[in-house]
Amino acid sequence: MDYLWDSESFIDDNTLTVNMTRLRNKLEQMDVVDYIKTKRGQGYIVE
Repeated sequence: MDYLWDSESFIDDNTLTVNMTRLRNKLEQMDVVDYIKTKRGQGYIVE
């Protein structure tokens, strides 16, 4: 998260999760399913 946002002033723990969910929903609308995987404790990976 430090890499994506310079400041933590508006970021809470849920910000990245919400944005990833929105991105996944948009990808699913284009029939792209399971493109982004969650690596628990590490982050996300694009397959």
